Amino acid sequence: MGTALLRTEVVVVGAGPTGLMAGNWLEKLGIHAMVIDAKPGPTRESRALGVHSRTMEIYRQLGVVDEVLRRAVPASELRPGVGVRTLGALPLGRMGHGLTKYPGIHILEQSDNEEILSRRLAARGRAVWWNHAFVSLEQMHDDGRVAVEADGPEGRIRILARYVIGADGASSPVRRALGIGFQGATSEQVFYVVDANGVSGTGSGINLRVSEENFMLAFPMGPDGSGGERVRLLGIVRQEDDAAPIGQEAAAVDEGRARATLAGDFGIRYTGAGWFATYRVHHRVADAFRHGRVFLAGDAAHIHSPVGAQGMNTGLQDAHNLVCKLADVLCGRMPRDYLDRYGAERRPVALRLVSTTDRVFTAVTSTSRAARALRTVVLPRVWPVAIRLVPRSPAGGRMFGYVSQIRIHYWMTESERRAAEATRGLARWNRRGRLVGRRLPWVPDNHAPLQDACWQVHAYGPSAAALGGEVGRRHGFPLHGFAAAPGRHLPDGTVVVVRPDGFVAEAHRAAARIPSPEASRRGRAR
Repeated sequence: MGTALLRTEVVVVGAGPTGLMAGNWLEKLGIHAMVIDAKPGPTRESRALGVHSRTMEIYRQLGVVDEVLRRAVPASELRPGVGVRTLGALPLGRMGHGLTKYPGIHILEQSDNEEILSRRLAARGRAVWWNHAFVSLEQMHDDGRVAVEADGPEGRIRILARYVIGADGASSPVRRALGIGFQGATSEQVFYVVDANGVSGTGSGINLRVSEENFMLAFPMGPDGSGGERVRLLGIVRQEDDAAPIGQEAAAVDEGRARATLAGDFGIRYTGAGWFATYRVHHRVADAFRHGRVFLAGDAAHIHSPVGAQGMNTGLQDAHNLVCKLADVLCGRMPRDYLDRYGAERRPVALRLVSTTDRVFTAVTSTSRAARALRTVVLPRVWPVAIRLVPRSPAGGRMFGYVSQIRIHYWMTESERRAAEATRGLARWNRRGRLVGRRLPWVPDNHAPLQDACWQVHAYGPSAAALGGEVGRRHGFPLHGFAAAPGRHLPDGTVVVVRPDGFVAEAHRAAARIPSPEASRRGRAR
């Protein structure tokens, strides 16, 4: 049987959350694409499950947020503790109030995320090519295309595409085919993950507990169908010196050790396990996110510890960022070198995330004397104070912003980075973290136009109307007007250019409107 030849604009290799998000955004932005995967269908195991605020905003843009909310279990608080004791509750929902339409964390299993995304694709006539395993790729420089070969039920297919997205997991055959390094380290400890039924001892919200020798993370997953609670539990499997069992026997031994640790160190018990697995944690980032016309996203580009439930969210945002750039280039709005911005923006996010989670992970898993003292002596004294003070201070909003990924910052250009460093502390308006390079600050109604997924201009307050019209005409972008929001860095006279992914590309200020003496008198009279 010969090799079937197919053509498309973009091939997405891998139909996990990242690949499916890429496929859906390619469809939304009118780009013909094929998503291929060796699996027979969406993942059935729960696997990753935390969905953060920034991802919820992207789901809103895509039009599936109502389905996500219907299925998700909200988790609005983090409950730290030592041993069997909890030390209070950090109100994540309250800390995120006013910063996003979706404060808190939403617990939605990876399998549900994949089902929602794959169904949307199928409903629009772009069903995933399941049972098609990636074989090879070749960048054909003579005609500017990439040839991807895959084996399917009816034989080998050859796909000619303008671009390829490798979203094929941590072992990524696409990354290996490109020869891109994957630098980092692997933990020595063995970790367990169990989706447990009939759980007692965790209480409400997300639990993070430590002991002298161990740590435990618990994520609520809703009712288990038998009157009990279903909870994701993670921790360390302490290995013994006896001969290591293999196969199913090893799994049974590891689950027994996990059960014993949970009960003995943390007072947590469960009646049954829907899923149990062990693994080692990796912290790795690809040396490059782009090679010619091929891009890496999600676990193919970066992997890290489960602390903070950041992995799936980061991959989904990789896909969102990349596809918006591909659309701008394919329609001719941006030159091809604009695609270099993908790696320039997303790789630093991955590096910071790996560095941060690695430090936190080391602190909660180390068996050194200092680490034990930190966990069992210092934290019990610090956490209650932090829980009282942090939610009432600006630090609470910043902390929520980092966890929820709504505070991610991109330098729009290298010259902007150099200029900001040269004027640090002098130019308040352009200082990092205000507007440019940030996700558009949320105020009621101003994120609704982002569902159009196009470049647009926003004008805030009456003083911004004229300048907003001028900027809109100059760029040819639609203009939207809103009330000023000084508390969100959008005072009267602010005009911003917003990218399709919701990040601010430009910020301008109009002179504040000075009221006439008559208007001032009327205002004082009222």
